[in-house]
Amino acid sequence: MTPTSGFSEDSLILASRGSRLALTQAEIVAGMVRAQYPDLRIDIQTVRTSGDADSRPFAQTGGKGLFTTEVEREVLEGRAHVAVHSAKDLTAELAAGCDIVCVPPRAERADVVVGGRGGSGEERLGGLEPGATVGTSSMRRRALVMEARPDLDVVEFRGNLDTRLAKVRDGAVDVAVLAAAGIERLNGEGDAKPPPDLAPLDPSWWVPAPAQGALAIEARIDRDDVVQLFEALTDPRALAEVTCERAFSARLEGGCSVPLGCSAVVSGTHLTASGYLATPDAAIALRDRISGSVSEAASLGVELAEALLASGGDEVLDEIRAAELTEPSPP
Repeated sequence: MTPTSGFSEDSLILASRGSRLALTQAEIVAGMVRAQYPDLRIDIQTVRTSGDADSRPFAQTGGKGLFTTEVEREVLEGRAHVAVHSAKDLTAELAAGCDIVCVPPRAERADVVVGGRGGSGEERLGGLEPGATVGTSSMRRRALVMEARPDLDVVEFRGNLDTRLAKVRDGAVDVAVLAAAGIERLNGEGDAKPPPDLAPLDPSWWVPAPAQGALAIEARIDRDDVVQLFEALTDPRALAEVTCERAFSARLEGGCSVPLGCSAVVSGTHLTASGYLATPDAAIALRDRISGSVSEAASLGVELAEALLASGGDEVLDEIRAAELTEPSPP
């Protein structure tokens, strides 16, 4: 028997950024909804965000909500029923009246090296000549690369995923460090181009961004029918991991200018999380781990963040904020 959605409107509208990756992710969510409710019509509405329009390095933009604020506004103002986000792009605090109503099964969370020679990502970075260029737009990845290979030249690497992959193929950089999930999603959706040669980095040391590899579905909390529709699509394991990692980031007030990472892994009723916090030049790089019950996912994330703060993280954040205050204002 086909389940009924309880949704009374003519069509369910998903708001999404307009990049190929974002639309692929929206189609993944739409496919999950159709599989559960085959009679429900679904429309995808594209939104241009401030992050799409601003080509400055993330650290110079303020970094919070660059790819989510305008998409979220479509839901808040009633033009869409849900917003489909890359969970790592979401701000710690959502708009009043909105919440994450679904976290689907998570994709690969690790970073990968694109380009270079060797087996693992570590081997490829290790095999680069001093002064070789590594492309990334992430302060976290920049710090991790500088910690591992301070003799490499880490360069700013903005653009959508297709653009960045093309830059590697064209030799604009020797290698790039990117998220595995986005590349895998594009190649899993009938991409005609052959998958790029990827080499994974061990996430136990190369700690991913909080919620990397996860999608988050945001809706208004006063829309009970929408909330209930997506309840069946939530993956409890992914939800617990994302909850822990977002709590970690929120406690550290992490934006794009703060090199931090958190990776929570659920096994049964147990959760283990690794945390990372560094100065942009990796002169100070802090790591810690914590374990506990899945039911305490949020509090474990906060506790892990506080452990890093107590071991020098306060000084790291003070240094980052002081540097932000001395930077010239954008034109």
